[in-house]
Amino acid sequence: MFAEKLYRYAIDRINGRFISGWSFHRIFTNRPVAVRVAADGHDLGTFSCREYRRDLKEQGLHPSGCCGFDFSFPADFDPRRYSALHLYFDSSSRPLVSLDCRELPLLAPIPGRPIFFMHIPKTAGTSFNAFVRQCFAGSEYFTHIERLAQQQRRQITVRARFLSGHLPWREIVEVIEPAHYDLYALLREPVAHLHSHLNYVRRVHTDAEHEHHFLFRHNDTIRAMGTRLAAIDFSDTDQLQRFVADLSGYQCDFFDNIQTRYFLDHRPERVTEADYRQAVETVERFTAIGLTEYYHHFQDRFCRHLGLPAQQQTPRSNRSQRYHLFDCDTPEIMKIIDPLVCFDRRLYDLIVCRDQQIGGPKLS
Repeated sequence: MFAEKLYRYAIDRINGRFISGWSFHRIFTNRPVAVRVAADGHDLGTFSCREYRRDLKEQGLHPSGCCGFDFSFPADFDPRRYSALHLYFDSSSRPLVSLDCRELPLLAPIPGRPIFFMHIPKTAGTSFNAFVRQCFAGSEYFTHIERLAQQQRRQITVRARFLSGHLPWREIVEVIEPAHYDLYALLREPVAHLHSHLNYVRRVHTDAEHEHHFLFRHNDTIRAMGTRLAAIDFSDTDQLQRFVADLSGYQCDFFDNIQTRYFLDHRPERVTEADYRQAVETVERFTAIGLTEYYHHFQDRFCRHLGLPAQQQTPRSNRSQRYHLFDCDTPEIMKIIDPLVCFDRRLYDLIVCRDQQIGGPKLS
């Protein structure tokens, strides 16, 4: 079939809720492909393959990476009522892709309390959001609610079954009544987390292209902080010492025991022992807190809680380009950064112990 030679495409995920992947025309690569979706002879909608896919650009598969798609089926779509799902590319009268509807996973969650996922940055939260997407209709699923105004946040809670955002506890309680939700979060080994977060922020000033494609722009304060970090040699102990000692104000929110901070109902200048004790009390209110290093175990616990079959997914979303900033095996460096991770380390160790008590994997 000639049309098959004109297009390159891949379907990353598909189920009874949505279909996602990428496609582009082999000749007119920068012209977004239009796709019409139909089940048997019933039109379900159309979409344009124009979403930014950094992975495709970095791998050299597409010149701009703007060829992804993520299409939610109508809320009343039930694949069991149809025999085949068809994808028509551009103005073609014949489908380029046809799929057996009987093979589409249904994955409908058991009705229960709504879910709030506290998305601590750089803990594989973006991957978890992508996984959970398959469990809820588009009208019930909301992520990155930190980008919404306070009134908008409250409005979506009326119909939301899954909420997620980079919101610390003090802001979460302004949006929802926690007692009415199942609360989830992920924690990451603190030194690795700090290293990853430093890498992310220091690249903000060079990621203008990515911000454009994701329709989100970091504010000027964060961009200025990224520029400052890019000028620091973190392997130089003198520069690293000055960086840690000079942290103040909003900078502490980014680098001083950030994971512990997320569980507080206030914003401290520097995290203290009393803050840590309060964070532990907040942890008690969560249905489950997982470990990034054992992401699949956390994912399985979530599936069991909702009555879903276990699913496999590689946690790879939102991985920023990494630079080796400092050597974690150097005692002097570990001593310098210890104030920035000491309470996070204790909180992480607490979750490790609890995870092992309920049959989780042993950390070596």
